[in-house]
Amino acid sequence: MSDNQSNPGASLDRVRELRGLLLDFIAGGPARAPRYKVLRDGLMADSQVNGRLPELVLEHENLNDLWQYMKYKSASKVERQEVIRQQFDDLARVLSGAPAAAPENYEAIAVEKLFKAWYRLSQDSMEPRRLVSTARKIAVQVCSSIIDAHYHSGEIRGGNEELTQVFNMTKDVLFACSGTDRQLIVTDAVAGAAALRKTFDGVLERIGQPALDDTSRLQLARMGVHALLSAAMSLLSCWYMLQASAAKP
Repeated sequence: MSDNQSNPGASLDRVRELRGLLLDFIAGGPARAPRYKVLRDGLMADSQVNGRLPELVLEHENLNDLWQYMKYKSASKVERQEVIRQQFDDLARVLSGAPAAAPENYEAIAVEKLFKAWYRLSQDSMEPRRLVSTARKIAVQVCSSIIDAHYHSGEIRGGNEELTQVFNMTKDVLFACSGTDRQLIVTDAVAGAAALRKTFDGVLERIGQPALDDTSRLQLARMGVHALLSAAMSLLSCWYMLQASAAKP
């Protein structure tokens, strides 16, 4: 037996590398087929893994077969990433020696909380660029809370605070839990939110123009804040609508 096969630390490193490789591949990254084979073969022969290798790895010898399986198993990129994350969780925990963590309680931001933040921002006289920056942070927080609540985990988002990415992940989440009977509603809500976000992007392009006076710049910033937080409210309201529908018997 090699040192790697008998060393839990080395086994954990390989498990983490394989999970990262798959998460990157599923998200559209490079297909590192030779490295996948090396990691898969090594872990299958590793006594520390002890039969806990995820089924999707055991059942698929190459990345092309794994992709064909994942493509039909889940509807979106984030859903596929979550499948991978879940299948690797128990193995990584066992190899690290960490106790099973108590499940955290993830909830989306309350609509009332967003309204209050929106109102306070509308009354604030801060500098225009800071105004739109604060609105962006609020929108990211709202979207992040929906993603984390859906997956009961902050790991799938991985601390991502880039507005475009968390906005798109939130759209994926809403479609993933919409079902066939509510997809039209979600489509309308998402389209409206996307249009409002486009308005915000337009404000960002115009607000730095030197020809604008301070009053015009502030008015433009407030328009951007209203557009972006309206988009966040649309997504958040849609999320709670879907949760209420799912809870009905």
